Amino acid sequence: MTRNDKSWQDLSQPWHYVEKWAEEKPEAEAFVFAGQRLGWSELKKKVDQTAKVFLEAGVERGDRVALISMARLEFPITYMATLKVGAMWMGLSPKYTVDELRYMIQDSRPKVLVSLRKYLETDLRGNLEILMKEFPFIKKVLIIGEPFPGTEEFEQFAFRPRNEWDEALESRSAQIDVDDDALLLYTSGSTGKPKGVVHSHKSIITNIKMQNEKFYFKPESRGICPFPINHVASCTEMLISSIMAGGCLVMMDVYDPVALLKIVGKEKITQFAQPPVLYLMEMKLPEFKQMDWSYVKIFLFAGAAAPKMMVDVLNDICQKTGAVMLTGYGSTETCGFITYSEKGDDLETLMKTAGKIAPPFELKIVDDQRREVQRGEVGEIAVRGDFLMKRYLNKPEETAKVVDEKGWHYTSDLAYQDERGYITITGRKSEMFKTGAENVFPLEIEGVLETHPSVLFAAVLGVPDEIYQEVGWAFVMLKPGQTTTQEELRALCKSRLANFKVPKRFFIRSLLPMTLSGKVDKVSLRAEAREILKQKY
Repeated sequence: MTRNDKSWQDLSQPWHYVEKWAEEKPEAEAFVFAGQRLGWSELKKKVDQTAKVFLEAGVERGDRVALISMARLEFPITYMATLKVGAMWMGLSPKYTVDELRYMIQDSRPKVLVSLRKYLETDLRGNLEILMKEFPFIKKVLIIGEPFPGTEEFEQFAFRPRNEWDEALESRSAQIDVDDDALLLYTSGSTGKPKGVVHSHKSIITNIKMQNEKFYFKPESRGICPFPINHVASCTEMLISSIMAGGCLVMMDVYDPVALLKIVGKEKITQFAQPPVLYLMEMKLPEFKQMDWSYVKIFLFAGAAAPKMMVDVLNDICQKTGAVMLTGYGSTETCGFITYSEKGDDLETLMKTAGKIAPPFELKIVDDQRREVQRGEVGEIAVRGDFLMKRYLNKPEETAKVVDEKGWHYTSDLAYQDERGYITITGRKSEMFKTGAENVFPLEIEGVLETHPSVLFAAVLGVPDEIYQEVGWAFVMLKPGQTTTQEELRALCKSRLANFKVPKRFFIRSLLPMTLSGKVDKVSLRAEAREILKQKY
């Protein structure tokens, strides 16, 4: 697209902001990775070059482009280039097995695949050759690293002149509609095979415009992203947030707590956003206590309940520096956050709630018949707004189950609202279990267990029982160097909970399996529980 073309000025699509900042502050840093610094003008140039590669490869409006990588410079370059040619971008983890990749590639049918050759010590060539052989709809494979037969090296191939495609790019980018498919994110698949969540330019812009207002992302903001690119935290909450704000995002392709803290200091990070598990891991390090936190303006946490220890430590820092703690709630289907806490909220609010809906977004709490319940009653969170996904890819029946004809999305998350409208998450509908005739919410029990001074994390599952239908099993992860006993944990639960909520078994561990998004991996724990039950009978 020529510099004279101003069709991007309505800022209705994410890539428009690359054009805006390339014109307004061309030399300012946009992205940093492993010592490489990419300014807005250079980003625009590389996006345009890559977009022309996609056109040359035959990518049409509505096609898919996939990137197998972690957070590095190719992430924003391929993402924005894909959107600029009217296609849908998807990120895939290099940690996926070939079977996981096969399922998502078969479901999404990308025309172009860009991939790392190696991630850590793993050579991805074998997996890529299998995908290339099985899926002829992949027309072009570009390798970040050493290519092999049938592929091209990404940088050398993409960043060469293709002036003959300038007009085609200008024409294509002018045809894109805000409702076109833009982003494909596969859910974690906790209740079966992952579902592909499709977002439009409109849903991305709608959500992140609100997020940047509520979380104070500005042109001078600097964020850090150590998260997988197949997660909504990376793809919208961090990358699109930074692009729309005109800030700078520092990326890491592997999470290393010591390295991360060094980068936070060296790069003068202003917006520090993580799930609680990562904060807690970092707080155990001597480097955390030695940090100069004066540049951090916002400490953001979400994705799990906020432990008191974490909030207390962050509050001490905020008291000294004037920084602010914020939290919220969202999901892949909502394109990120849709509820937010506010500056000035007390510590109890930050620990117990996930903020309140941001108008004009809408939220209600409903019962099993989808009727709105009274304030204070637990029910399912339902939300509505232009932030919402378009559909689950290739799954119209699944989409119809969770989005009604009036546009309300039923999230399967359980919560209640207080008189201020703030929501307190109590768990997932799929995690709630019945013991006898009573409903039990694992999150409530986990919260009690995590008040024990030796416990870092807890996960409670409902497992089959001959007498009570289901009973609770609790898996707890200890803080380093700490100990406890089943008797202690049972006594704590009995002192704080009704008897039917007290878990029947406790498993005390030094480590629990974790998901890439920093939550306890209950899918793995359920599989373990099934094996334990098999041995019993």
